[in-house]
Amino acid sequence: MVRRRGIFEIEVIGIPLHCTLCGGTTFFHREVYIDLKQTAKDIPNQLTLQSFACELCSTTQLIQEQSHHDKPNIVYIEVDS
Repeated sequence: MVRRRGIFEIEVIGIPLHCTLCGGTTFFHREVYIDLKQTAKDIPNQLTLQSFACELCSTTQLIQEQSHHDKPNIVYIEVDS
């Protein structure tokens, strides 16, 4: 598990991420690995998700990080260490 140290504001495809419960805009980060049972050849053995826990209420949101033309869909803006 990878953990970025600090508190971040997150943008997903250019849109600021907000907590779905309290509306908070700052998050702690963790990387989550999920093993998948392979049912087809095009499905990977492991899924990697970015986990964002709201600094205020700890509600967690999971997002899969992808890139398009070498541009990631998730941008991390550090606001506190």
